Amino acid sequence: MDKQMYKQLVAEYMRRESKLKQQVLELHMENAELKDMVLDSGSEYAETDGYEVGSPSDYKEDPQLNLFDERPMIYESPDGGKTIYGRRAGDKIREQFNRECD
Repeated sequence: MDKQMYKQLVAEYMRRESKLKQQVLELHMENAELKDMVLDSGSEYAETDGYEVGSPSDYKEDPQLNLFDERPMIYESPDGGKTIYGRRAGDKIREQFNRECD
């Protein structure tokens, strides 16, 4: 890449960055206007981290959505490795695993 091409690329990226900064400013202003409209209508506005949608009751923990159990697995083999059972720490129920590594 020669010097002239580099200058053109830098100039183009600077133009794009300027456009994006302008868009961010416009969105912040629009958001502030929406907050004012909420407050003017007599409603309450509560600050959030930006990830919430809906009411707090929508965010009850659903055990069905807990796909990853953080408890460690315990593996046991009563017959020296021929049959392998696994269970989560604290559980009494275990399940048999197939040995596919032989």
